[in-house]
Amino acid sequence: MYRKISLGAILILLIALALSAGGCGKQEEAAREPEITVSTAAVQIQDLAKRVSYSGILRGQNEVYITPKVSARVTAIHVKPGDRVRTGQTLITLDNTDYVAGVKQAEAALHLNELQAESARADYERAQALYEAGAISTQQLEQYKLKYDTLAAGTAQAQAALLAAQTAIDHCVITSPINGGVGSIGLSLGDNANPAAPAAIVSDSTSLEVEIMVSETEISYVQLNSPVEVYVKAAREAPFAGKVATIATVADPSQRNYAVKVVLDNPEGLIKSGMFAELYVDTQRKKDVLTVPVGAVLSKGGREIVFVVDQDSRAQETEVKSGIKNDRYVEILSGLQAGQQVIVKGNTLVGDDSLVKVVGGAQQ
Repeated sequence: MYRKISLGAILILLIALALSAGGCGKQEEAAREPEITVSTAAVQIQDLAKRVSYSGILRGQNEVYITPKVSARVTAIHVKPGDRVRTGQTLITLDNTDYVAGVKQAEAALHLNELQAESARADYERAQALYEAGAISTQQLEQYKLKYDTLAAGTAQAQAALLAAQTAIDHCVITSPINGGVGSIGLSLGDNANPAAPAAIVSDSTSLEVEIMVSETEISYVQLNSPVEVYVKAAREAPFAGKVATIATVADPSQRNYAVKVVLDNPEGLIKSGMFAELYVDTQRKKDVLTVPVGAVLSKGGREIVFVVDQDSRAQETEVKSGIKNDRYVEILSGLQAGQQVIVKGNTLVGDDSLVKVVGGAQQ
C-alpha cells in the first residue's frame, strides 16, 4: 500500500515539474524582444551635385513648319508622314491656273507700258531738238520729260508685277527646305491651301532639342556642355545622354526664368519630335561633403531624422540638418559622422531604441 502511494506521489511530482518548466519557457519566450529586419548604409564623404528635374517637349533641332505662300486648291500630295525627303523635293502641288492667267495679264500690261514708254521717249527726244531750236519753251520740254519718266516708272512697275505673278506660280509647288523626315501633312486633295496654316512639317530628328525654364536661384550653377540625363519613357526606359547647348542671359519677362536649351543625338531614331521628356540637370556642386542615401532621411514633426544603428544593434533616432541632394544622396550638414551606419530600408518600421537585425549593409 505504501509502495502504491509512493509511486503515485512521484508521478504527481514529475507532472508538476514538467508543467512548471513549460510555463517558464513560455514566459522567457514572451519576454524576448522581437528584432526588426533593416538594411543600412554607411555615412560617407564624397563630392555631390544637386540634381534638379525639369520637363519639356522634344523637337528636331532643325524643324520647319512649311506654310503655303499662296492660296490655291491642292492638286497633288507627293509624300506621306514618315517619308525621308531632300532639300528642294516637291511635297505638295497647288492649282496654278489663276496664277498662269495672272502672268499673261502681267505680260500684256508690261508690253503695253513698254510701247507707251517708247513713244514718250521719242516725243521727248523730238521736244529736246525743238527746245534747242527755240521752238518750244522750257515748260513744254519739262512736260514731255515728265510724261516719259512716268511711263518709264510704269514699265518698271509692270516688270515687278510680272515677276510677282511668275513667283506665285513657283509657289504653287511646295518643296522641302531641308533634308529630314516628313512629320505631318496638313492638307488633303482638294483642300484650299491657306497661308495662315502649315501645309507640312519637316524635321531632321537625328539631333533633338528641348527648352527648359530654369529659376534665377539655379541658373548660375548651370554650365555650358554639362551633361544632362534625358528620360523619354515613350522611347525606352534607360536615359538618353544630352548636354546643355545654350543658356539665356536675360530672364523671360513674364516668368522671370531663364531659357536653357538641351540637345541630344538620336541616331537610331527612337525619339520622335513632340515626345515628352523628363530632364535631370546637375546645378550646385560641392566637394567632400558628408552624405547619406536619400531614403535614410525621414520627416518627423517638422524635423529631419535618421536612425543610426549602434553597437548593440539598436536604432537610435538622430536629428539631422540636410543640404543639397540629388536622386541618390543627400548632404548632411549636422548630426552625423562619417562611418556611422544609418537605416535605409525598414526605417519607417522602427522607433527610438528598437532592436534591429541588419541584413543589408555593414554594421560597425
